Amino acid sequence: MKHEINRPDGVTPHGTTARSKQGLARKLAAGFVATSLLAGVGGFMALGGSGLLSSAAQAHSYMLGKIMIGHFWAPPVAQDAKGAAVYGPFLNGGSEAITLEGASTDIAEQVRFRVEKDGVESWVDHITLPPNKPVGLAAWREHIWLSGLKQPLEAGGSFDLTLDFGKAGHKTIKIVIESESGH
Repeated sequence: MKHEINRPDGVTPHGTTARSKQGLARKLAAGFVATSLLAGVGGFMALGGSGLLSSAAQAHSYMLGKIMIGHFWAPPVAQDAKGAAVYGPFLNGGSEAITLEGASTDIAEQVRFRVEKDGVESWVDHITLPPNKPVGLAAWREHIWLSGLKQPLEAGGSFDLTLDFGKAGHKTIKIVIESESGH
């Protein structure tokens, strides 16, 4: 782990200041989204993936205020499965943290936030989106979990999921059902 020592005047050994680092973070976040839009994909790449966009990822992304919501997807599962995970990226372009407080869909009896660490699953009440830092919902960290499926999730299909960001509002997004191989 690399440690930097800041001088009292705020300048790091590399000549940068905390303020310039914040500006850089904002520019990188804006560039992240702008590059995706300029590339004609209409969304941004799934975090932690191969860096390649599936054709479905090119089809949808969403905005709610300063919250950018990228390509969300779920792997195919049978109706009698224990449940189904939903994955995808967020970017909070605001200056304060925003909380994803809940989610709902017509295709499941219950929607919760799940995290699995060292093979042990647990549930969290919310997911925090810090300002100007991408957050990817993935199998190895927090993600959305659907319980009591009312239908199978078949590859090539889709369903609506409404995200509840509390005071920041609600946004209904399309979840594409596709295999993990493209992610």
